[in-house]
Parts: sequence; structure tokens; C-alpha cells
Amino acid sequence: MIVRRRTWLYRLAGQKFVQSISFSQPVTTSRVRDALRRTVGIPVELWGRTSTDLLLH
Repeated sequence: MIVRRRTWLYRLAGQKFVQSISFSQPVTTSRVRDALRRTVGIPVELWGRTSTDLLLH
């Protein structure tokens, strides 16, 4: 199953909290990993977000 999302959460090695990255169009996991490798480093964890995901307060 190929997952395409606009908003992704990621965590780099040594980070305690997740960060987010957004795209103008839905992209696959491999595109997100490539973009992160070029800008901030290799993600240890990566999650796709949807508009129906619950937000924690």
C-alpha cells in the first residue's frame, strides 16, 4: 500500500520530540525521506498525518 500525505511527522536520532514537515501536494514516504536527507538528516521515525487524526492537547 502506497501512502500519500501532505503532512508528515519525523524524529531524528537523539531527538526527544517529533517535528513536522508539510508539502503542497500529497507525497510518498520515499519522497519525504529524500527531502529530509537533503535538509536536516536521516529520520529515525516517520509518520504520515491526515486531517482526521486526533490532535492531543
